[in-house]
Amino acid sequence: MNSTSVTALAAAITALGAHTAQAQSVAYTPRTTVQAAEQFSDIELLSAKSPMPRVRFLPPSALDYNAAAVLAQSRGVVANSPGKHPVASAAELRTRRHIAAAALAARPAHEVAVPQAVGTGAIHFNSTRTYPRQQDGTYPSSAVGKLFFRDGAGNSYICTGSMIKPGVVLTAGHCVHSGSGDGWYNSFTFVPGFRITDDGVETRPFGTWTSVAQVRTTAAWATGGGSVPNAGDWALIVFNADASGRRIGDYTGTLGYQYPAMIGRLMTVLGYPANLDGGTQMHRVESMVNDGGGNIGIWGSDMTGGSSGGPVVLNFRQDYAGLTGSTQDSGGNRLTSVVSWGYVDGAVQVQGGSQFDNTFDDLLGTTCTAFAWAC
Repeated sequence: MNSTSVTALAAAITALGAHTAQAQSVAYTPRTTVQAAEQFSDIELLSAKSPMPRVRFLPPSALDYNAAAVLAQSRGVVANSPGKHPVASAAELRTRRHIAAAALAARPAHEVAVPQAVGTGAIHFNSTRTYPRQQDGTYPSSAVGKLFFRDGAGNSYICTGSMIKPGVVLTAGHCVHSGSGDGWYNSFTFVPGFRITDDGVETRPFGTWTSVAQVRTTAAWATGGGSVPNAGDWALIVFNADASGRRIGDYTGTLGYQYPAMIGRLMTVLGYPANLDGGTQMHRVESMVNDGGGNIGIWGSDMTGGSSGGPVVLNFRQDYAGLTGSTQDSGGNRLTSVVSWGYVDGAVQVQGGSQFDNTFDDLLGTTCTAFAWAC
């Protein structure tokens, strides 16, 4: 890495500290709720774009596994909250249909999900579709879904989200706000366990959720100009309960969270990347997370846009007999961050995000204080 690259990265990390000193979060309350069927056509379901930002530089620490491990062990856990299994059957919410033939014919060409091992960024990872396909309807995968939304000009976009509280979806700040001015997006639609098979059969095992009570992101993201890395590229969307009084997480279950618990640990990252299966199926990557400086984690991944906002999870698993709670890292299904950015050159195959910290705790606490029923 040349001196110009190092200087640019140092400036970016310094800017992170400046942003965290500002007010903790900003919120947006939608004025209207529109049915999902009126929002996104079959063409949009297959070809909506991603707003994922990208970086150009990696610090030397991104390749230092030992330094990341030492950093992990030097930090005690500040927050550790468990997830919850589903408590309600979603059988009546499940929908299954065929995507229109014209939309299938017009969809952009995409890669088939071929497992990778490492890119030119030299951070090793495992990559696969979630399998079997029914897994995306089973906890803990059920707590992850595809997020659709629009910008002010009416353009459609996609990201990934996950359930952190029964009525609260966690995603990236850049999936709800442009990063400057009154840059709020709209028409948020969350579909847990979303998938479209290769022959065009769409399944929504937990229905479609569109009634939004509030959208909140950090001031670090909302005033950061859309640049990355960013210390607070996180967002929370509160979805209203359905007619029976149930929240999304009652049907899907929720993931827990823990911090600091990402850098120096093995993580599972889930998302709907547009470059793999056209974002029509949930994808899964496992990688060690190295230190990017300024509380930024960097991991290997072949996922690109569409996986933005996807959960970065410690101990993604189905619990089993004999589990021990003897170490600080043994808790299952703990969210530690979300996908914030990719690399300009796709061959590098890395992604990154900000490790949860006290700012994230404030973001979640403010949301749950305002919407106690959702938490």
